[in-house]
Amino acid sequence: QMREAGELVDINLVFGDHIISCHKVILAGRCDYFHRMFLTNMLERNSTEVVMKEINARTGILLVRYLYTGLIEITTENAQDLLSACEMLLLGALKQDVEEFLCSHTESNNCVSIMNLASLHDMKTLLGNAKKFLHEHIKEVVETDEIRLLQEADLKEILGETLSQEDNFCFIQKWVKSADERAERFDDLLQHVTLSKCSNEFICDTVMEERLMISVNGMKLIQQAMRPHKQTDPTGLQSLVVGDASGHMWLCSDINLQTWQSFQGPPTRNTNYSACASPGGFIVSGGWLNDVCKSDCYSYDAQSGQWTTLPPMSIARHAHSSIYHNEGLYIVGGIDNHDYLDSMEKLDMRSLQWSRLTRLPRSVTYINLAIASNNLFAVGGSSGRGCCVVDEFDFTQQTWRHRSAMPEKYANGAAVSFNDHVYVVGGKDRSCVQYNPLQNTW
Repeated sequence: QMREAGELVDINLVFGDHIISCHKVILAGRCDYFHRMFLTNMLERNSTEVVMKEINARTGILLVRYLYTGLIEITTENAQDLLSACEMLLLGALKQDVEEFLCSHTESNNCVSIMNLASLHDMKTLLGNAKKFLHEHIKEVVETDEIRLLQEADLKEILGETLSQEDNFCFIQKWVKSADERAERFDDLLQHVTLSKCSNEFICDTVMEERLMISVNGMKLIQQAMRPHKQTDPTGLQSLVVGDASGHMWLCSDINLQTWQSFQGPPTRNTNYSACASPGGFIVSGGWLNDVCKSDCYSYDAQSGQWTTLPPMSIARHAHSSIYHNEGLYIVGGIDNHDYLDSMEKLDMRSLQWSRLTRLPRSVTYINLAIASNNLFAVGGSSGRGCCVVDEFDFTQQTWRHRSAMPEKYANGAAVSFNDHVYVVGGKDRSCVQYNPLQNTW
């Protein structure tokens, strides 16, 4: 009452633009900081005003009331400011009160903030309590903004204790995406995840859909993690795999016997995918699954009977065409979720890096590809109906040019090169024609 009435006050404490008149004897008797200030040779000893630069007005009012009455209202909103003031003013008892308050008010939406606060002010009990809460409620915490405040060392500690490798991957995803500068830490953090202990479904639906996995290291980890699908014992015999647009595949393990059996396809069974032969096996790319255009690619090795995950295409597409040439996978045309495509891209099988190439002169689906005279020929295809257009891609010049049209419209068959000629066979019209690239004649 004397302070509020201004009776016998002899010092003004300045908190920002707020001034509180006090009694030196009360401040010195209740607070070591003021005791040293007023009873030693500090400049403020004989001053009538002390500016408290580090303490805001709201906190200052609470502290003065506490020093006079011993009472204070601690909330989650003012706890951090109070702790900073306690450190400055050497208020050990109040600091302990704040610590006990925070221990009993730790929640999913503040536990990381409290952890960081406890570390800053060396409060071991509070730190242990907040860490325990975080580890027990991590799935809830990662869905809040608190994940942005989590330090990498604390994240690694959690990853080391979590039993689920799928959870670990999701935690890393959330943490990395919570701040722009964290993307570069993704590769290093992956060492804390054992992808081989994740389900194939999780790898296909979550891991492979993560764009940060599109790197040499990411692709290698996926390849190592995917469980092999053994089809038959390698026999050295010539075999043949065929598939339909719905994603089913069949294997003829010996073309001399011509017996067929169901064949286990890639991890995801897309429809309207493209497949092409590759050294020792074949590659499946893109397609359509659950009304979504896909970009995933898989390579099958006939000797090991194992599927390997390749980097996804840069453009998701289906009804496209593919061909393997000189350690490169070439993708041409197709449809994305809405439009016919004229784009072309290449996967370098040595570096596992995609690159975009010169666009095809037309947008087309189910175009037929063949290599002849060391160039790529794109024959026929469909843009709603079959066509007889032929285009040639020069690998050296990276350019397209039109060539002589086919003698008849053609769609949904196959093209193959033999003796430096292109043969087009089958399709809706049961075509069977031969093209001579040197003479540009059919």
